Amino acid sequence: MFPPAPALPGRPDPLDGYTGRGPLRPITERLYLLRKNPLAWIVPGLVAFVGFLASFSYAAGVIGLLGTFVLFAGLIAAGWFGWQRPALFGVAAALLGFVIATAIVLFTFSSQGATPDTFGEPTTVIGQLVLQGLYQSALGFLGGWYGGYLRRRQTQLSAQQTGRRRRR
Repeated sequence: MFPPAPALPGRPDPLDGYTGRGPLRPITERLYLLRKNPLAWIVPGLVAFVGFLASFSYAAGVIGLLGTFVLFAGLIAAGWFGWQRPALFGVAAALLGFVIATAIVLFTFSSQGATPDTFGEPTTVIGQLVLQGLYQSALGFLGGWYGGYLRRRQTQLSAQQTGRRRRR
């Protein structure tokens, strides 16, 4: 269904300058990549936040549907621009959008006088937030992976078309 897409030509090694060692190398490697290219996940994360908030604010209407499309477009964009590790950038953007939306919703309710008991038992609320965060992470993984796949595939197709034009 998805033929393998080659690596992007002409791109430098994404881990150039990284000197991490030890048992936490996979974690520090990912943090290094996110720190090296923050706009690739922060801007799409803000777009994902807007889409996430719109998708829940008006869940029954057209705005909710449009918000869902905006959310997923932001996650795809994170994978497109985060060419170093598309799925990682998608997850980072999804989690950023989710954390911002959750903080704003909780702050809004608490400023209107809602107490922690308003939302239910603390374990239930935390469990629901963790599940929603995992769901958003999975969406971010898929969206980021797909954005990176689209970019690699587009580069491959462009190179093939350029090669055909030169042969003529």
